[in-house]
Amino acid sequence: MSMQKQDETQSWSGLGVGTDKKSFLDKVSAQIPDYEAERAAEAVFCALSEVLPGGLVRQVSEQLPVDLRELMSTCPRHRSEEAAKMDRDDFYLRVANHLNAEPENVRLVLHGVFAALHTQIVEAEARKIEGQLPRWLQGTWAAARLQIDRPA
Repeated sequence: MSMQKQDETQSWSGLGVGTDKKSFLDKVSAQIPDYEAERAAEAVFCALSEVLPGGLVRQVSEQLPVDLRELMSTCPRHRSEEAAKMDRDDFYLRVANHLNAEPENVRLVLHGVFAALHTQIVEAEARKIEGQLPRWLQGTWAAARLQIDRPA
């Protein structure tokens, strides 16, 4: 019975394989309706790929639906295997510039994309990512996972 319900709602499998690009982008749009969901996700993924080790970026990408993986790999700013040492202001500015948004709105964008991303990956991967994020970004990541402390 529960399997049947899962098919009807096209919910996430829990096996590290998200649903599809459209459902992911719908989740982003629901969180941050003032931004184009695909551009917001690309901006956040691009910046994340610069602060996370390349191997972890690949692991996360592999858990995403095939049609969503392109957002994590098409950014021309992607860098090598080494995570960059970037401070909070640089990271926020990078996302803001990529999205053409005000830097003070970036935390809301991060929260929205992170919340949608949490629906696509397994909990163990989410914790692994949190452990690799800079301390100043871990709180936003955790708040998005728990659906709390959403910026206004």
